[in-house]
Amino acid sequence: MIPIDKERCQSEKPNGQSFMTLGGGHKMIRCENTPTVIATETSVGSDGLKGSMTMCDDCLKVANKQLPKGFFDLVEL
Repeated sequence: MIPIDKERCQSEKPNGQSFMTLGGGHKMIRCENTPTVIATETSVGSDGLKGSMTMCDDCLKVANKQLPKGFFDLVEL
C-alpha cells in the first residue's frame, strides 16, 4: 500500500485527451491540489486491507458522486 501524502491530493483524473484529440493519448494524472481530508474505506477489501488516501475538495465531490454512500469515512486534515 502507498502511504497517505498530506502535501498533495492522491486522486487521479483524466488528462483531457481522447481518441478524438491529435497527438498524445488518454492517461490518468495525479491531482496537484492540496488535500483537505483523508478518506478511509469502511470495509476490508478482499486482500484483508483497508485503503486510505488524501483528497482535495474537488476530488471529494467527484468521489461522493461516483462511490456508494458509506463507502468511506472522512477525517479532516
